[in-house]
Amino acid sequence: MQKNGSLNIHVIDNSVREQMHVFDRYGDNYFSDTISLIMNFEPYVHRVVLGRPIRTPEHRIILVRQGTTTINVSYNNYTLKEGHLLIIPANSVLIKEAQSDGYNVFCVAFRIPEVERLGLIDYKEKHIVLSDSECRVVENYFRLMEQVIRSKSIHQHGGVIHLIISLLYGIYDIYEELARPISPARPDRSLEIMNNFTRLLMVQEFPTRKPEYYANELNITKGHLADVVKEKSGKTTMEWINERTALLAKAMLTSSNEILEGIAEKLHFSDASQFIKFFKKQIGETPSEYRKRMQAKG
Repeated sequence: MQKNGSLNIHVIDNSVREQMHVFDRYGDNYFSDTISLIMNFEPYVHRVVLGRPIRTPEHRIILVRQGTTTINVSYNNYTLKEGHLLIIPANSVLIKEAQSDGYNVFCVAFRIPEVERLGLIDYKEKHIVLSDSECRVVENYFRLMEQVIRSKSIHQHGGVIHLIISLLYGIYDIYEELARPISPARPDRSLEIMNNFTRLLMVQEFPTRKPEYYANELNITKGHLADVVKEKSGKTTMEWINERTALLAKAMLTSSNEILEGIAEKLHFSDASQFIKFFKKQIGETPSEYRKRMQAKG
């Protein structure tokens, strides 16, 4: 984490960033404490481990340039092809299910409070199929970011931030146009509550495991929240919390060698034994068994 006045950005963790640097043979990509910009994914294509959960502490904007991939983002599946754009919010868990040879993307990863205060990140992924002209515009934004980063200007970071903000405004204009209903919809208070509940789950790095917390944050009763969540999703409030917790646990087990006691504490369990019991019930195997199986994949 780096602080610079109002600037406070957190991106890809140090260990992952160092690995990316090692494999970036031609210096096409840029990784620092403040931003990560991938202009050529080719060096990493064959190092992707399919089926392995990865937790993202940063927001990502991905534009597919070539090939295809199937990716699960916090239980939502997407098949991405050339010209597809995906915005992945921070605190997501990604699982690559499939990836073609020659798969390549532009990607920028960032965590910028100025962007979040503008409401440009709502912690719900966005998938857009761009037209040829829209794709060229987005590509130009990435190339401009690359030029600014490599300029070594004292205004480098501010310039990239402004480009990201401008890019997001443009993307959301496209997205809202595509998602706009044919006729104005009546306000749906229950849907608003459901969306705010899921957003609260995503905003937290390690979600609170008490339904009353979410009810209090939404200024409604615990019972009303339970009724709305059940009506809108068919699942209970606790099922949502448990699914999110289990997904994060899987990612934490595969991305580090942190001991179970540490993971249990971060995920708000009283001790490791409670966490192990929870994980076994949710996933069907113990945390240690799951970690060993994922490590065997490479």
